Amino acid sequence: MLRNFPCQASLNKSAMPNLPKRRVYVLEGKSEEEIAMAMAVTSRSPEPFDKILSQTDSKRSANFLEKFYITYGHGSIADTAFIHIAIENISQLAVKALEDTRLAAYQEKSTRYQIIDRLNVAEPDEIKKSKYHKRYQEVVNSVFDLYDAFVETLLGLAREKNKRKKGESEAAYENRIRVPVIDRCRLVLPAATLCNVGATMSGRSIEYTIAKLLSHPLSEVKSLGEEIKKVAIKKLPILVKYTDPIKYKVAQEKILLSEARKILGPKRLVDNKFVCLVQYDRNALDRVLAAVLERFSNQPYYFITKNLKRMSQKKKAKLFDTVIGDRKLRHDKPLRELEETAYTFDVVCDFGAFKDLQRHRMTAQTIQPFTTHLGYVEPLNLDETGMVKEYHKVMRLADEAYRKIAKDYPLEAQYIIPMAYRRRFLFHMNLREALYIIELRSRPQGHISYRRVVWDMWREINRVHPYFAKHIKVDFSEV
Repeated sequence: MLRNFPCQASLNKSAMPNLPKRRVYVLEGKSEEEIAMAMAVTSRSPEPFDKILSQTDSKRSANFLEKFYITYGHGSIADTAFIHIAIENISQLAVKALEDTRLAAYQEKSTRYQIIDRLNVAEPDEIKKSKYHKRYQEVVNSVFDLYDAFVETLLGLAREKNKRKKGESEAAYENRIRVPVIDRCRLVLPAATLCNVGATMSGRSIEYTIAKLLSHPLSEVKSLGEEIKKVAIKKLPILVKYTDPIKYKVAQEKILLSEARKILGPKRLVDNKFVCLVQYDRNALDRVLAAVLERFSNQPYYFITKNLKRMSQKKKAKLFDTVIGDRKLRHDKPLRELEETAYTFDVVCDFGAFKDLQRHRMTAQTIQPFTTHLGYVEPLNLDETGMVKEYHKVMRLADEAYRKIAKDYPLEAQYIIPMAYRRRFLFHMNLREALYIIELRSRPQGHISYRRVVWDMWREINRVHPYFAKHIKVDFSEV
């Protein structure tokens, strides 16, 4: 039998039920794993979060995570437990291996803002115990002799050209002249330069990161994985306790290295083009517009695409202008529907620029080993230093040392290479991310090396999709 319920209008105030009030609060006072349990239990419990948490202790959370995360594989539970780890005195190569994890936040000591001491350099154990140890130390000292001379000379020139402004504090003045100088000098530094980095990760991210580090071919990176596990297990005892090297990953990398050599041969080709668009969507405009129209209509996708096919290219481009609208600020993010199309760039740039571009972890990156075979770049206005010959001499010394060491230790030899040398990587991103990267990295405050990369990325997009490129606020202004 159907019951008749009074409509909303006929309910008087006294008849209204006592609806629960909205609550927003921070969960605290318990361990990360206990909070993760409380978050997970809410899916099956009507109780509020704070009550669930009050009934949780370390023993209960350990049993819960063992059962539902470890045994049943409910990975999202670990995404609600977080850890902040401070890592100090690791090489630039180890930093890049660590930062390969996408779902994490990092803050690192910058070679663009701090003067680096020659004692802050790593040396792999394999080289330290080998016949190359003396050569390695000699090259490191030569590199830092040049670096120190660059810093001293360029700071002196900067003080001559840029006098202290009226009312400017000594600290503000020093910072204003130091940053551009140090930024130029960092290209001399080797990949062995030590760095501090802070990492914030979820339980699931730290678990996979540790496993990847333990599976890495460099001994420094492996030992870093062991140390991170040792400290992380104190904070997340269940979530990281079973992290081990990924045997499948190690085996596959060996197999594919062999296959690549068979297929491609030993000869190295050098291309003079440093940014090349190797993959793009030839139906990009229709794909983006179809997604936008699907969002703002009630029509099925096939019907939308059918209508788009009837439109001229000119009308579609005009419609995309409407999609972007009156976007004046870089911080005005365009619609997520721009993620429907993507680009893949083959990029060759100096290691310093690579370090900065790698931070864009929304992109997919395929990175080749660091070698000297792609040559090196010069710092901006090198002739101002009066050390042009010395610079090229040190670069040659590093190259010769790398090639000799690489015969026995091809991976460990990377440590000796200065950041001026180039590295190749594939850079795959959707249109929305390309817009963000180009606008951010083309600003005059940025390093000229990565500004040149994103300028070329914009030119490549403009070549194939001018109706997209015109809406990217690229900055070609010189400093």
